[in-house]
Amino acid sequence: SWFIALANLFLKAMDDGDTKDAQRINLGQLVILMRLLRLMRILRLVKLVKSVKPLYLLLSGVLNAVQGVFWVVMLTLFVLYTAGILGARLIGHKMMFRPGMEIKSSVRRPWASVSDSMFTLFRHMSGSPSDEESAAIDELMKTVPEVKFMFVFFMVASSWTLLSILTSVVSENMTSTTKEFRLENADQARDDSKAGLLAMFSAVDVDASGTVDTRELAGLVSDDEFFGHALHFLRVPQNDIKDLIQIIRASIGHRVELAYFIDCLLQLSL
Repeated sequence: SWFIALANLFLKAMDDGDTKDAQRINLGQLVILMRLLRLMRILRLVKLVKSVKPLYLLLSGVLNAVQGVFWVVMLTLFVLYTAGILGARLIGHKMMFRPGMEIKSSVRRPWASVSDSMFTLFRHMSGSPSDEESAAIDELMKTVPEVKFMFVFFMVASSWTLLSILTSVVSENMTSTTKEFRLENADQARDDSKAGLLAMFSAVDVDASGTVDTRELAGLVSDDEFFGHALHFLRVPQNDIKDLIQIIRASIGHRVELAYFIDCLLQLSL
């Protein structure tokens, strides 16, 4: 294990060397050991994340959404690549301009190649274009006003649509992760409550047969001190438990299995 490896490294580092080279090697191993011990402090952050449930849920949802986010990124690259080809062909190679139309080189420079077009479109999609790119697009829109409709369509398809898809993917994974976490906690809480109630109500099961008398259960529930302890495991009014005992007595009889009675109590508390 990692502990044994660190122990061996520590023993080797502390071993006395007969030569200067051996001492230098031992000192280097000791430095490596100290660095590893410093890196182990990261484990404290893991414990901190697990202790804070909202932060743990958030990180779990983000990790579960990584696969969906990856495909959203792939879709974004596909849209940028398609738009980059159109931009390089129509603007960089002047296919959309009339023959003889004078176009400044500064206008065509951001669209010189597919990669340049993709980067220009990405910067506009993220809302951080450079001054040169903004000036080139403004000049392009003045020269060819029809380009405005193309940019509007691209911004709607890229920024709004893809951002909405990304948000929905992360939100869906966050919701599913929260539901799974609550179900796991609910099952664990139910098991703990069942074990605690079995331990409390087993006081009336003197012969350890697993069955108890409903009259003894009714007397035990009527004890306010006992009922106060039972409230730690379930939130059911005292009268409702008494009614449950009467229903069980009328349908089954005076003897009832203790596990069945506990299950009915837990079902009543839902």
